[in-house]
Amino acid sequence: MTEADNRSRWDGRRGRYEVWFLTLSRPDGRAGYWVRYTLRAPIAGPPESRLWFARFDRDDPSRTFGLNGPPPGVTSDIQPGALPLLWGHAVCETGAARGRLAGRGHAVRWDLRWDTAQPSFRVLPPPLYRAGMVPTRPYSPNPVARISGSIEVDGEEVELDGWPGQQGHLEGSRHAERWAWASCAAFEDREGYALQALSAQGRRGPFLTPFLTFGGVRVDGRWVRLRGEGRARSWGLGTWRLGLRSKAYRLDGEVRAERDHLIQARYLDPDDSPRWCHNSEVASSRFLLWERRSGGWQEVAELVSDGTTHAEWAGKTPAPGEFARHAEVA
Repeated sequence: MTEADNRSRWDGRRGRYEVWFLTLSRPDGRAGYWVRYTLRAPIAGPPESRLWFARFDRDDPSRTFGLNGPPPGVTSDIQPGALPLLWGHAVCETGAARGRLAGRGHAVRWDLRWDTAQPSFRVLPPPLYRAGMVPTRPYSPNPVARISGSIEVDGEEVELDGWPGQQGHLEGSRHAERWAWASCAAFEDREGYALQALSAQGRRGPFLTPFLTFGGVRVDGRWVRLRGEGRARSWGLGTWRLGLRSKAYRLDGEVRAERDHLIQARYLDPDDSPRWCHNSEVASSRFLLWERRSGGWQEVAELVSDGTTHAEWAGKTPAPGEFARHAEVA
């Protein structure tokens, strides 16, 4: 199902958006990168494509920055269709992503590749992927990727050889009102484990829905689907207390990111209303995984990530204070 979940759903209608993205970490957790390819078909006006790039540096947060803008060389005539995306000099296709951007004193280039032999993971329950059930449908076609290639920032090139990360895809008519998201494919000394989690609040007409939390943990190569215990928000900017359950497993723990490890980015819905995302590709996490056995709940794994967790916190207003900001360039 990997590449089926990467297929574009946009059919040319107004009022839709679609995103393909990569998040990846240096194996020691001291740096990370975030690459996005976005398509927005606004309710009024022509469809538009954008490229997004961000670098995170835990040791020197002054080097953390983000850029987004139209792909160099692309025309305004965007056609519906499946992968590959061929936007000027930018390409997003099966197991590969290339692109470049310049502005605000920076010039960046990436040429990345990863294996696509693994199964996809869908964090929401299957019924919610039916048309009209939720305004955004998230997919994780490559939830545990090992990414190679090169990234160049301002003339400084970094070679990647199997860096941990993931590749995702989402599409819909509007973003959630508020959400928190986390992914980790590199827990310390736990090669067979990975995490995907999402907590979101939606809107039904004039009413806000409760917060719903869903997730999955990969245990020895297979995904176990979990859901949150309550319907209240369990997160605030830079922190998220997670308690996820299934009949056979329990996962308890926390995701966290320091303020100077976050980038603030503005997303636009098709109706031009904004969402403000606060993203980190150098977040950390710690979880205890329990399994229900004949004698009751027994701890089976401690999952620890120091700088290799990818996370974001988002809502309708920007968080106050100073942040590195994702700069929009022409």
